[in-house]
Amino acid sequence: MPQKNEALSLAQALGDAAHQSRRYIWSAHAEAPLAELVTGSSLACDIEELRARSVLILTREQLTAALALIQIDGVARRLVLCPPDVDIAQLPYVMATAEVDVVVSDYAPADLGVAPSARFVSCATHATRAGGVRGAQRASEWVLFTSGTSGAPKMVSHSLTSLAGAIHAGGHLSGAHIWSTFYDIRRYGGLQIFLRALLGGGSLALSDAEESSTDFLSRAGAHAV
Repeated sequence: MPQKNEALSLAQALGDAAHQSRRYIWSAHAEAPLAELVTGSSLACDIEELRARSVLILTREQLTAALALIQIDGVARRLVLCPPDVDIAQLPYVMATAEVDVVVSDYAPADLGVAPSARFVSCATHATRAGGVRGAQRASEWVLFTSGTSGAPKMVSHSLTSLAGAIHAGGHLSGAHIWSTFYDIRRYGGLQIFLRALLGGGSLALSDAEESSTDFLSRAGAHAV
């Protein structure tokens, strides 16, 4: 029977650059070769500066969130993944509740009004700088927002092991498959497909909220999803 994928982090699961040479994450506007993340970084800081921190990932683009997750998981003490429709006015509550001390974002700092006590780190849709030396991996806590609630955001704690519990190493769903989903990967349903693609050895074509279904399906077909 196939074993569950028990890597401590997404970066550890990716392995070395040779195994990632044909793996990509595509958005409607950009592509990110996964091999670039083995030696490069899309973050405007050295990854070790985020060690043992509580990091909020708040992005406009799914692609920037995806790359940030791959790099930060296994280094941060906690990563908090904001959904695309989070109310910016609720950020102080979110940051206080999750004890956030670093915000990773593709927004401009002025757009967020981040608390002065939190560090702001910008992120991009591709690796733009050297990745630096990555230290020992640790199991990060993942915090996701529940859907369908009003008022203050409801947050639930997970781990990579619990989120990937149904994903097995090996089997017919593993290998160089190209995955996609209509769901946003910053919510639980879409995140499951993101993790299945990453941990299973595949690539991922992301949807776009501003893209028509016809255009998205055409693009998915072009990528041989």
